Order: sequence, then structure tokens, then C-alpha cells
Amino acid sequence: MPQRTVLRCYLDDSGEKEYGANTSRYFVYAGVIVDRAVEPDLSREIDELKVGTFGTATVEIKSNWLRIPRERQARYLAPFHVSEQQLTAFVEAFYKLMRSDRLTYLAAAIDKPQMLARYQNSAWYPSATAYQLLLQRYQMHAAGLDAIGQITIDDMSGSTPKKNQWRDLLRSHHNRLKRDGCQMTKMQFTNLVDAPRFGSSERFNLLQIADLVAYNVFRQFRDNGDAWDRDDAKAMKTYKHLDPLLKRFRLGPRNRIEGWGIVKWPHERTSRWRVKLTE
Repeated sequence: MPQRTVLRCYLDDSGEKEYGANTSRYFVYAGVIVDRAVEPDLSREIDELKVGTFGTATVEIKSNWLRIPRERQARYLAPFHVSEQQLTAFVEAFYKLMRSDRLTYLAAAIDKPQMLARYQNSAWYPSATAYQLLLQRYQMHAAGLDAIGQITIDDMSGSTPKKNQWRDLLRSHHNRLKRDGCQMTKMQFTNLVDAPRFGSSERFNLLQIADLVAYNVFRQFRDNGDAWDRDDAKAMKTYKHLDPLLKRFRLGPRNRIEGWGIVKWPHERTSRWRVKLTE
């Protein structure tokens, strides 16, 4: 019998996990899916890019460090003696690699004020909701390929206001989904592994890609989130760094991205967001 394909999905988040006036409106989980068979070559190409710019592959790429001037200086420019031009060229090459057809992206964005307005005291934590929505789509993607889906989540610290560790809650949530299925959709997660693993982003190149995808989706909703629920929008305005990656998200019929590769919850109306595959 032919051996089943094994997929790996690397997850990272953007935005605060908690509710509250001083937190971000949106919380996002993003996943980077790769066939395990091609992952070593992909990771090697990323290492080669790093060595070509920084002289070493042991460099962690993070959205915050690239965007914030003082972090760029402290994390990349000063320690590795590279110029702004060299770093910009590296980022452009890194994003070109992120557009590779060996990668598939998923994301779930939670609108926290809408969650509280709809569910009030019974509202789930944004991270639990986003994880479940993303896992539904990963299960469908893996089932379509008759593949086994593994999961690696960027390691996290901290706890909820009730002093429960975020990592323990997420692991328990995954276990319940595997055991009982999704209560809302009745979906069974038969193609996914029994437990996720947690890893440090500095060790996994694909977690570093997930960090960039998560922030870009977060910015998409921070900047243009209200357009999702408007039925008068003729086209969805997109965040400049997300736009080149949209073709690599999981797409549905007629290249629809809403509900397939990117999902927002709750939503007042169904978005008509589709991706143009050709110019």
C-alpha cells in the first residue's frame, strides 16, 4: 500500500488572547501547511537566505522585529552588521519564498467586541474559537488529500484572568475536539493527530513564516475589518504585505477565500471576498 501523505501545520497568533478595553479588537491564528516530504528542502532554502544576509542560519525572523525601527536595529542591523538595504532585500526574498506553491495558508480572525455582543457571558476565549475554526479547515484540507495532519504551535506563556495556563487550555481544547468532534458542525477530526506539539519559533523556520502570516492577517482586519460585514463593498481592500500571499491560502469554488482560507467570527454577513489568480 502507498504510504499516506503527512502534512505539518505550523501555527502562530497575533493580537491579545484576552478580552478587555486595552486589548486589540481582533485576535488571529494563522497556519502554514507543508508536506513533510518537502519541508527539509524548504527549510534549507530559508537557511541559505539567512546565511547569505546574516552569515548564519540561527536568526529568528519576527514581524515585530522587522517592523519596529529600534527592534530592526537591535535584532538585525547592529549584531550582524547589515545595512537597511541588505535587510530589505532579504525580506523581499523571504516573501518570495513564502509565495511558493509548496505552502498553503489558513487563518481565523476573531472580532472580540462582536463575540461579547453576541455571546455575552458565555463567549469563548478568542484563542479557543480561532483554534477550532482553523482546525476545521485543516481537517477538510487533510481529508481532501487523504493525509495525516500534524500540528506545531508556537510555544506560549502566560495565563488567563482565571490563572489557567494558555498552553494547557489549548491542549485540552484540542483533546476535546479529537474525542467529541465539533459541537457546532458535528465534524470529526479523524485526519489530525491526537495532540499538538509546542515549539520555539527560533527553532522552526515554518513557525517564523506563520508569525508573518498571522500579523499580516491581523493587519488586514485591523485596517479593513469592518468591510467584511458590509455588503456594499465591491472589492476588499487588502493590507499590502498580505496581498501577495493571498493566492497561497486555501481557496474554494471561484477562488473564494472567505470561509475557506480565511474565516472571521462572528460575522454579520457572508463576505464575497475572492482572490484574483491572474492579473
